[in-house]
Amino acid sequence: MRANFLILNCLLAILCSCTSKQEEANEPATTEAIAMMAPAVAQDKELVVTSIPEASSNNFTKQKKIIKDGSITVKTDNINTSKKGIDDLLKKLQAYYETEDLQNNDEAISYNLKIRVPSANFEKLISTLENGNDEIQSKNIQARDVTEEFVDIETRLANKRDYLKRYKELLSRAQTVKDILTVEENIRNLQEEIESKEGRLKYLSDQVALSTLNIHLFKEKESTGKYQDSFLGRTKTSFKNGWASIVDLVLWAIGIWPYLITATVAFFITRRIIKTRKNK
Repeated sequence: MRANFLILNCLLAILCSCTSKQEEANEPATTEAIAMMAPAVAQDKELVVTSIPEASSNNFTKQKKIIKDGSITVKTDNINTSKKGIDDLLKKLQAYYETEDLQNNDEAISYNLKIRVPSANFEKLISTLENGNDEIQSKNIQARDVTEEFVDIETRLANKRDYLKRYKELLSRAQTVKDILTVEENIRNLQEEIESKEGRLKYLSDQVALSTLNIHLFKEKESTGKYQDSFLGRTKTSFKNGWASIVDLVLWAIGIWPYLITATVAFFITRRIIKTRKNK
């Protein structure tokens, strides 16, 4: 019993460690190895090992998995009206803003919008924006087919779950602390790999179900007429600037008064010395 348990544990450990390398070939070698080695450990009547059926892509996703995303730049004459129009459009299309950023400077006022919309409504959102009153300045749309990756992850998940099930069966029959720790370590590794692939699958599903569109909506501001002021206005500005320069000069002179006094005293002393020498 003890020898058979150790043989079976080692067999599953070897098979699971080789799984990631053999999955790329749909794991034919793993399935064949289990089928060939099963009789060697099947003598233990309490635990009979059967071969793990090869996961087939026919049992998984058949529908195409397409990720759609893009970006569009829109110029408008009335940014408030255009923004409200987009708000209303998103409600009709069951979409939402993932991010919404407002920028307001001297040159323009703009919105940077990241929209998540059901993939079935993605083209409708684009066409509505194109047929609106605003000017479309740029557009970039992409579509990525992730069907192959989707099916590959599903296949790997099915295989790893089968291995995990058999390790749990071994754990229930383990008799020593060493056997329990060995099996639990293998179970932990498998669970981490399964969670990682489930996370990737969830991310892909979200990207397929909801398309992403980045919209840059902006309105240019009119010239402030800074260089088109009247003569009187420019004269007032020049007078203010001149007065400000005089004030700055006075303040600067006040700030260096110690140096001015020192220079004046030095000048008179030098002059007096020169006159004294001439009189001699």
